[in-house]
Amino acid sequence: MRVFISIDAEGCSGIFKISQVMAEHRDYEFCRRMMEGDANAAIRGAFNAGAIDVLVNDAHNNSDNIRIENLDPRARLVSGSAKPLSMMEGISDVFDATLLLGYHSRKKERGIIAHTYSYSGIFEIRINGRPVNEAEINGYLAGSFGVPVVFLSGDQYITDHMREIIPGIRTVVTKRAIGCAAAECVHPDVTCKRIEEGVSAALAELGKHPVKPMDDAPYILEIEFATTSHASSAIRMPGSNLSTPTTVLYKAEDYMSIYNAFLCMATLSASFDERI
Repeated sequence: MRVFISIDAEGCSGIFKISQVMAEHRDYEFCRRMMEGDANAAIRGAFNAGAIDVLVNDAHNNSDNIRIENLDPRARLVSGSAKPLSMMEGISDVFDATLLLGYHSRKKERGIIAHTYSYSGIFEIRINGRPVNEAEINGYLAGSFGVPVVFLSGDQYITDHMREIIPGIRTVVTKRAIGCAAAECVHPDVTCKRIEEGVSAALAELGKHPVKPMDDAPYILEIEFATTSHASSAIRMPGSNLSTPTTVLYKAEDYMSIYNAFLCMATLSASFDERI
């Protein structure tokens, strides 16, 4: 059994405010330790369940958060920015399962540091008319390779939502969100134990009660940006068009085209600095 892990930061154990997940802040070293702890717990759980290969993609910001010397040596680590598949770099049809660690709610929803890919530039992302979060955006990509998302960790809002979206998924609540920047947390040893056990249980059930890979083709992608200037930059993506002054629309039969269009438009829109 081969297991792919994508780990973000905002939903990890002990994280409750944005300064913790930003490299320029003094709280950032705490974030790195929490990400490493949650990742190692999932790796242990995967190998306990019989995995022969585990690939971890550091999926937060510039993807240089997890230090390889602090990672379980049985796993491989993808680090660094400008990865072709971003938060899902390394995913392929050789994997049997995807685990999403430290994920969070989308913008406009309740949860710790709720956002969708961009803290300020992107207002909402919709696939086939339905607002989606980063777990769903990445889950569809895993599904395009035939790989199901069988486990997710984060606060109670993202875990509740993903259980509705993916029947049979296992989740672990890492903290109870009180607001966007406040949470009831427990010791990371407690959450890591839960993650390890949850991952083992999720993978053990693969053969008995398989989780279906995410798929909803054909696809219509809509990205609603914060400003018209963001949208004007994003529409340089070939094949896209404006559906409203701030919303860019793109259609495709296959999800890889949708995912690449999404990454391209997100990058193009980021070139606009709303401070100037």
